[in-house]
Amino acid sequence: MPTPVTDRPVWLITGATSGFGRSLSEEVLRQGGIVVGAGRRISRLGDLQAAYPDQLFPVALDVTDTARAAAVVDETVQRHGRLDVLVNGAGRTQVGALEETTDAEMRFLFELHYFAPAALATAALPHMRRPGGGWIVQFSSVGGQVTAPGFGAYCATKFALEGLTQTLSQEVPDIHFLIV
Repeated sequence: MPTPVTDRPVWLITGATSGFGRSLSEEVLRQGGIVVGAGRRISRLGDLQAAYPDQLFPVALDVTDTARAAAVVDETVQRHGRLDVLVNGAGRTQVGALEETTDAEMRFLFELHYFAPAALATAALPHMRRPGGGWIVQFSSVGGQVTAPGFGAYCATKFALEGLTQTLSQEVPDIHFLIV
């Protein structure tokens, strides 16, 4: 295990450039944490990078590239000596009846909402087990618990993510899991 470079908590947040991921990044930075902020357009983090140059480390990442996503986890640990919290915040809404949803749209949503968080969690777990714990936070939705007309594909991906997370919490009791 690498020697910790910092005693501050290290967070890897996907979807850090907008929405909840951006808001969470801002709060973690305000509280003194280290944020590896991942997003497709990291130029959106320029203002935060200027305000927190020693705490924010932007990284360009399309989470659907699961090999690159796993590499980002490893790079985070190599650079900072640890990974305390993984936040799978990247996502998007998909609206439309199932019969109007193309196969490509459905597959992309599953890549984004299920396979990417699964790959990131799989990559993070060994790094979190070594020091004895950590947190994996999954951004879900009400759509992960109830359905609504026009949201079939979206709900299916969020139901899958919640099922995965609940199973992981049983399989890996030394890691904390939170579904938001």
